[in-house]
Order: sequence, then structure tokens, then C-alpha cells
Amino acid sequence: MLNNKVTEVRHYVLDLLERSELTAGQQLPGARELALTLGISFLKVQQAIETLCQDGVLESMARRGTFVQKDWQRRILRENLSVYNQLHRLPWTDGLLEELNREIGGLRTTFAFQQGMLEIRTTRHVLVNNADYMDIGEIFAECYPDRSVFFDRPMEPFRVHGRVVGIPIAFSPRVIFYNPGVFRRAKCPLPRPGWTWDEFIETVRILKRKLPSNRIIDWHTHFFLWMNYVVRSGGALFRPDLPDPVAVDSPQTLAGLRRFAELGEELDRVYFDDDAFRAAFMNGEAAMNLGGRQQMHHLELSRNEDWAVVPLPLMPGGLDVTAQASDLICVRNNCVSPSLAKLYVKVMLSERVQDYLAKVKQNIPIRKSSAFRSINLEDPRDALLAVEMGKVSTAFHLAPPFPGGLVTDGIGQLLERGEDLEAGVAELARSARTWLGVYGHMKAAPPSASVFAGG
Repeated sequence: MLNNKVTEVRHYVLDLLERSELTAGQQLPGARELALTLGISFLKVQQAIETLCQDGVLESMARRGTFVQKDWQRRILRENLSVYNQLHRLPWTDGLLEELNREIGGLRTTFAFQQGMLEIRTTRHVLVNNADYMDIGEIFAECYPDRSVFFDRPMEPFRVHGRVVGIPIAFSPRVIFYNPGVFRRAKCPLPRPGWTWDEFIETVRILKRKLPSNRIIDWHTHFFLWMNYVVRSGGALFRPDLPDPVAVDSPQTLAGLRRFAELGEELDRVYFDDDAFRAAFMNGEAAMNLGGRQQMHHLELSRNEDWAVVPLPLMPGGLDVTAQASDLICVRNNCVSPSLAKLYVKVMLSERVQDYLAKVKQNIPIRKSSAFRSINLEDPRDALLAVEMGKVSTAFHLAPPFPGGLVTDGIGQLLERGEDLEAGVAELARSARTWLGVYGHMKAAPPSASVFAGG
């Protein structure tokens, strides 16, 4: 890392950007003013500003001053740990980052910069962009030669072409959290394990007689939400074991998307803001919330004790599974410090950090001992999550050669716009087959699928 005083000035400026007190194109206060504000020498301030100019965050213009670059958020800085934005909203995040910063000096966590040398990301992002991340398999093996202390199955999706592109620090099944009081006031039967899709939709209709659409269950077109309805219906986006690996247009996948769209129609296609809906649920104002185990920490903080959990409804002809939720650590290919990458992996999977995740119930820690300390089998709600943990599907198959980004973005647009799902999915499937055929990954396919199939 840089000289401590230079680093202090850098972090001060970067924090101004993080809090939007400095914005793209805005002029930075003069070096002498910053020196007085921070009580740091003029020379050190100048050095810090120069390093930020070299990094492309700032731009110095002769006789005019120093300005914030328009695309500063896209820069990759040596000290930045970039964390996906949703994590910023979770109440335990500050404690986790404090634990990390205590072990890795000079590290700065950011939600504003889009990339960092070190990152915490979600499943879809890491798989679709896996080529951007270095293989941390050897680092993991060196830090923790006894792999038996960790759950192995949740790591499977992130071994891509022999490379470990990310490691879950925590994972979870997804279940439906519900407020029994809301159900009682609406004179609606409580959800039950093993309930069917028809019972679920009827429940939504009964609740709608008493509640506005945006207080029944969360509905939006993000991948992590609709994918649960797809896998629950027995569908998938890709199946690498088949001669034609494109499954996005399979009857099962289409059935799952139609059910998700059906729910949207019942809810008047109201697009829910995650934060607002979660707050309403925690306050006992909304009926149901689909989420992972991390919801328990929100509920404890809200002091709402009248809540319960139930599995997602069973779909006709479907499977009793959910899509795995994961928070992943990963390291960018352009990380210039192998020792920093190693320390990052070692700290995030350490007993200390994993026990912290266990304490705040941030999903289920990947370290077994921490997970067992976290789960309370005497609480039927936690016990149900423990059972559902064994039903998690890890078959995402979003990494190349599959065009995962194309397909997931396309489905999201179809759902958001209320387009014809069958026609839209068929078009996505044709595009995916053409993509795979051009690059020699189609062993066989219907002749009409792509002229490149079977090449």
C-alpha cells in the first residue's frame, strides 16, 4: 500500500465520491485547502491527488484545477474491495467489513466503484463474467488444505473449466417468509408445507381482497427471483449433458416462467422496490417475502416475532428444489498482489469471520462448524431452512460457452414488458443455439434450430 498519509488523503477523496459529495465533472477543493482540512502536509496531498489522476479517478487541468473524471466509477483501484450494491442495505455488512479491515490494513470497501481488485459478488455476476476473475483454487488449497471443514456442494457451480472463479462465504436455500397476523386479519388460511401452486395462487387472491398488490408478495424481474420458479417447475436454462444443451425453451422452463408471469398478473404487474417491500414485511404490513436465511437477521432487528417460514409451493410436474443464494469472494485477474489475494481468501473463510456470519445469520456460513453454531434446530423456522438446505439446486450453467447473460437479460425484459413468453423464449433459444453452434458446442439440434448445429 502507499504511504499512510497519502493513503489517508486518497481515502478522504474517495469517500467524498462514495457519499456523492463529489460528483462526475465537479472540481476538487484545492490542495492547500485539503491540507488544512486534513492536517496533512501540502506535499502529501499533492502526491495523493497525483496518484488518483494516474488511476483515472481525477483529471488535472492546467491553470483550472483538478476535476472528477466522468467515468470514475469504472476504475479499478489497488486498495478497493468492491461489494455489490444490495449488500450495502444489509444490517450486518458494516460488521463484516470491520472484521475484514481489521485483518487487511489499508483496504477500502466500496459500493460505488463497479470493480475492485477484490470483490464480493452474486452468483449470476460471477458465472457470466467468470473470465474476469483469477483462479483462486490453489490459494484456497494452500490456505485450507483440509477441505472437509467446508461444505463442498455449494462451491460446485463456481468451478468453471477447471478454474475456481469464486468461493461462497455463505449460501442459502430460498423460502417464503410470512406474517401470520396479516393472514389472520385477511381471514386467509396459513400456508403449509407441501402446498400446491393452485393453493398458492388462491392464497394470493384471498389476500388481495384486503391488501394492496404491493403488500402480498415481492415480484420483480431480477434473475434471482424468477429462477426459483423455473427450477421449481423442473426447468433449466442450459443442460450440458444433453446433445442439445439449450433448455430455455423446454416445456418445464416455459411453465416456470408462465407461473411467474401469472403471479405478476395477479399482482397487477406492480414492480416492487426490494427495500420498501422488505421494510413493509419486517413491520408486519406485508404478507409474504421470498428470500434466503439472511431475512432472519432483518426480522430480529425489527423485533417482529410473529413470523414463520414455508417452502415455495410445489409445481405440477416440477421438483422440490430452490435456486441457491450465494455471496461470493472473487479476485480480479489484474490483481497485482498475490499475497493480498491469499490474505483475502484466508481471512474471509477464517473461523473468526465465518463465526461472525453465523452470529448475524447471514445465510449459512460455508464453514461447517460456523454453520452448526448458527442453526437452531429447536426453532421450527430455522429447522425448516436446514431441511431446505439439502434441496438447493446448483445447476446454473451460466458460464461460457453458454450465453448466460444474453438469456437471463432477455428473459428479464420479456417479463418486465409482459411480452409473449413462448415467442420470446423461442427467439432466445435460437440465438443461444446459433451462438453455441458457431463455437462448436452443439453436438446435435433440431435442423431448424441453427445452421451451425452439429458442426
